Amino acid sequence: MKTAKKIIALALSAVIIFTAYSFGAGAAKAPRTLPVTIDGQSKEICDIIKDNSYVDVEKIVTSIPDFSGPARLINSVGIIDTAAFSALMYKLRDECYESDRILEGKIFYFLGAYFKEFESADVRLEEQEDGVYEFIVYLRCGDGDVLTLTSGAYYNPETGLIYGKDEKGMMDGGYNFDMNEMIVYATVNSWMRRFGFCLGYDLFSYATPLYFYETRRFKFYYAGKEWMIQAWKGMYVASNGAEVGVYNRMPGIIGSYYNCAGDNDMLNMSFDLYHGDELLFSRPESRHWWINGFQLSKELYSAQELTLKFTIEMKDEAMLRAFTRSVSREIHRDVSFSVDGLRVSLVW
Repeated sequence: MKTAKKIIALALSAVIIFTAYSFGAGAAKAPRTLPVTIDGQSKEICDIIKDNSYVDVEKIVTSIPDFSGPARLINSVGIIDTAAFSALMYKLRDECYESDRILEGKIFYFLGAYFKEFESADVRLEEQEDGVYEFIVYLRCGDGDVLTLTSGAYYNPETGLIYGKDEKGMMDGGYNFDMNEMIVYATVNSWMRRFGFCLGYDLFSYATPLYFYETRRFKFYYAGKEWMIQAWKGMYVASNGAEVGVYNRMPGIIGSYYNCAGDNDMLNMSFDLYHGDELLFSRPESRHWWINGFQLSKELYSAQELTLKFTIEMKDEAMLRAFTRSVSREIHRDVSFSVDGLRVSLVW
């Protein structure tokens, strides 16, 4: 706890220093970007994404601001022992890696490296094994050292997938990317699974200018738990997308919070997303708690223009009856369904 408090205090101090730096002498100058280069294969991937959507990954990567100003200032005035701080961060990194908390470990590693004052970065796709490549970042520091950052984002040119291992997504960020269909989709073991779901998440999304979607919730009681299966469709930032999530909780809980379905409660699900009669993309059947897809595109549609057709396989007849009754009671009355065995096919 003491270590955490020290880290938080240091972070707040850095923010204050950065604010003063930005609105002081540095504010009169155009912001300096960190010099970033990418190799040819990485550029090809960026060009494909740019040609098929509004997302210019190369521009995003090469426009990263030079945020080493506060570190240079801290180092110049010597207000903390940066060498000792870096050693502490590397120690915490190693502890995280040992307990398989990779993303947290990378954050500590980055914090420890930050005070070495980054000068430039090179992004490279380097072959690992079986024809699979990993994005590697080489950070050149002011002291001449070069830090090698393995991203945990792998590219398979045969399948067109950019993915992370252990179903945790690229860089343990929770999502993979299918270049063939320009689809971003969530993995089973994404970090979001630990945080459950509540109405506030949708309200937050509605409050931003980035999401324009509609949602339907189907709540029912089954096997001693309160369940909610929720569907979404619409425009997500620069993509057309859809989602179907499975959540549950113990009875009697007040409020809108539900847990994400555990491994034993995941269901076989699939969906097709249409614009009129045009099939935009499909998500194949998989056992999941949150099946989704967000297709990057230059043609973006409102939720009202999209039709979501999805199929869910219930566990047994009791669950089937409870779920279909919930769909029939849904207040919008704009979701139809048909039943084949334990499979429910819905059209919205």
